Amino acid sequence: MQQFEIFLENDKKKFYSNIAWIFLFLNFGIFIFLVFYDAYHYPALAFIVALLLYLLLRWYLFNKKRINYLIDEFVFFIPAAGWLGLHSYGIAIACIVMGILYKLSLQKLQFIFTGEKVVKINFPKKEFAWNELNNVILKDRILTLDFKNNKLLQAEIEKSQDVNEVEFNAFAQSHL
Repeated sequence: MQQFEIFLENDKKKFYSNIAWIFLFLNFGIFIFLVFYDAYHYPALAFIVALLLYLLLRWYLFNKKRINYLIDEFVFFIPAAGWLGLHSYGIAIACIVMGILYKLSLQKLQFIFTGEKVVKINFPKKEFAWNELNNVILKDRILTLDFKNNKLLQAEIEKSQDVNEVEFNAFAQSHL
C-alpha cells in the first residue's frame, strides 16, 4: 500500500529559542541577585555553576556539530532544581512545564498520508479521514490541506525532503 510521509518546516523554532533564552537569562539574573543573600547563597550559587557548566558543554557540542540546538529542553530542569532548592515548588513546576512545552515546540511537524486517512503525528496526534478534506495539493514545496469545515493548513515541506509532487498529487486526488 502506498503512503507518503511529509515533514513540514517549523518556522517558529527561532522564536521559541529566543523565548527559552529570555527565560534562562531571567532565571540567571534572579539567582545572581539571590547569591548576595545568606539564606539563599549556596542554592543560588549551585544553580549558577550548574547552568554555566551545562551551557559550556552544549556550546562545545554545538560547535563540533554534534547537536543541532544550543539549548534543549533539559536546560529548563536546571532552574527547576534551583527553585526546588529554594523551596519554591510552584516556580519549579512552571520551569518543568516550560521544558516540556519547549520539547514539543521543537518537534518536526510530520504528516502521513495513507489510503485510509491522513495522520498528523505530532502532539496532539490527529487523524483526518479523506472525506473531511476538500483538496490536498503539494506544489513548489508548499503542502496545502483544504478542509471541508473551511480550515486551511498551508506550510513548506523540509528542504532536505524530496517528494515527487506529481505522484503525491495523483495519490491525494485519487483518495478525495
